[in-house]
Amino acid sequence: MSSSTLPDEVLNQVKNLQIEIDQLQSNIGAIEQQMTLIYRVINSLNDAIKTQSELKSKKPGDKILVPIGGSNLILCTIKDSQKTFMSLGSGITLQTEIENSKNRNKSQIENLENSIKQLQEQHSQLSQKLNLQRRELLQIAQKYQILQ
Repeated sequence: MSSSTLPDEVLNQVKNLQIEIDQLQSNIGAIEQQMTLIYRVINSLNDAIKTQSELKSKKPGDKILVPIGGSNLILCTIKDSQKTFMSLGSGITLQTEIENSKNRNKSQIENLENSIKQLQEQHSQLSQKLNLQRRELLQIAQKYQILQ
């Protein structure tokens, strides 16, 4: 039986299922992209915490390699190992004690990890719904012998 001989209501059901499946796949892809970006930020914050921990043991005049992104580092001379500058956004930076900066980074990681958990839940729910829609479409295809 070809799709042109399907009853109109079944044809509409198939079209609606295809639209829903496409939307679910798109939403799942968007969630996966968001999670990837969040993991990158978490990795960056963890790198900052490692560098801050290393700084604590340094004295003025000591040399240190500082990551500048893209797996690149620069050699710097320590002036004050107990102070850092952290970005507050919009080009504003604040000089603070290194422990304050580390604690802020850890707090940001916790918030981002909570966001990841929420996104994973959404991903799971959408994936389950997608599987249900696919099964329904497959049942229609088998019932009307669209698939061989």
